[in-house]
Amino acid sequence: MEYGWREEKAEAPGFAAGGVIVSAFPSAGLATTVAAHYIVRSLQLPRIGRFESPDQAPIAVVQGGVVHPTVRVYGRPDLGLVLSEFPPTPAQSNSLARTILDNAERRAARMVLGLEGVVPHPTGEDDDAAPEPPASPGAAAAPDAPEQVWVAYSRRDAALEKAFAATKARPLEDGVIGGVSGSLLVQGIGRSVPVAVLLVSARVAEGLPDHRAGAALIEALDRLLPELRIDTGPLRTQAEEIEKALRAAIRSSPRASTPEGGPAPPAEEMYR
Repeated sequence: MEYGWREEKAEAPGFAAGGVIVSAFPSAGLATTVAAHYIVRSLQLPRIGRFESPDQAPIAVVQGGVVHPTVRVYGRPDLGLVLSEFPPTPAQSNSLARTILDNAERRAARMVLGLEGVVPHPTGEDDDAAPEPPASPGAAAAPDAPEQVWVAYSRRDAALEKAFAATKARPLEDGVIGGVSGSLLVQGIGRSVPVAVLLVSARVAEGLPDHRAGAALIEALDRLLPELRIDTGPLRTQAEEIEKALRAAIRSSPRASTPEGGPAPPAEEMYR
């Protein structure tokens, strides 16, 4: 499967040389999806392109009455954001990463940056220690553990590491990264454009998007690229509202009146 990046006409100018291309595909806690959509709304980024393949799934995404392809590009001269709500297959991940890197080089981007959510191991008795990245998919985070952000590079470079020092992300020493982000890192080893991935610890136990993890990714990105100036306050407030609604729904739901004795499903307001 091969993808092509098709440019689209937009009211605002598209991606220009010297900008950063960000990749956001679904991962743990949907943190990347939350972060990407919030960036698009906050910066009012127009759709400037889409990914096409003869083998891609026949799916249309409709938002606000507007039809979108499953993999699309939003942006402005200094920023290109590749976004999808659907997790790709391994074969698609390799092709998507290759298309992103090919276009990053063709468009003279200064960096390709992947966003990724991970499910860290519990911190155990050491409450002050930051959670470690997962060695296996089913590990869970400590309930009140703060979001931790790591960074991984295709190639260790002093200048790149200095630039990422502002993000407060910890260098990832050991771990496994899959999907488009993992493919970007591997394929980026021999590329001319620098490639890095920001990873955030995300919660998945509640089955809801982790807005705090999404905010942590944006805050790290904002420190790396201060020209973005994205306020994550509303996003963190929304996280608090969702958690309050979830706790209220569980407390107010008689177990006997719900299927299999479990709590009632969350209210629709939680997703707004």
